[in-house]
Amino acid sequence: MKTYENFRSVLRENWRTYLLINVVVYGTLVATMVVTALTPGMQEAGLENVDAFLDAPGASSVVAAYESGNFVMMTLATFLGNLLFAALLTTTLPSLAIPFFGVAATVWRAVFIGVPYAPTSAEGAMTLLAVSPVLVIEFQAYVLAMLGSVVLWRSTFGYRRRQLPSARAGYRAGFRDNIRLYPAIVVMLLGIALVEAVTYAFLH
Repeated sequence: MKTYENFRSVLRENWRTYLLINVVVYGTLVATMVVTALTPGMQEAGLENVDAFLDAPGASSVVAAYESGNFVMMTLATFLGNLLFAALLTTTLPSLAIPFFGVAATVWRAVFIGVPYAPTSAEGAMTLLAVSPVLVIEFQAYVLAMLGSVVLWRSTFGYRRRQLPSARAGYRAGFRDNIRLYPAIVVMLLGIALVEAVTYAFLH
């Protein structure tokens, strides 16, 4: 209960920023899909980038888990890949040292994922319709990670607004708020990993 209340308190104190981030992230995702659908060759280039990404050491282990057909391995690999790479390694951890890095990382992720999922054909539109709930929930986890990076540095630079004695105290307070968002991020990404593994097992 305390974990939930801590999460709610962070959202309540930053609800305008949270809403703005949602508009930016989902707006970027939709805009990327629209631009891709209207730009010849853009999706093909995006798919090549995805293939190159999946050949990388970390991502290739997720692919191997799906090729094995083991439900537990698929779920675990998807969950850890999204949590460790997308949320922690490319959003939260760099943001601890680079102000607002999570903003650029999350917007880039929306572009990277929006290109291959753009509805450039009737089949592509059906695929997008089928995966849209997964995309919405998965990106909500990334929205929260991005919010954490914003809250961290708003608290650091605006420590007086929070009635704190120094920027260092503001940083510590923002870091605590960042941690309070992570239980929800974990739950969302675990749920998505289960859905993706079940869907893959059902289709194959």
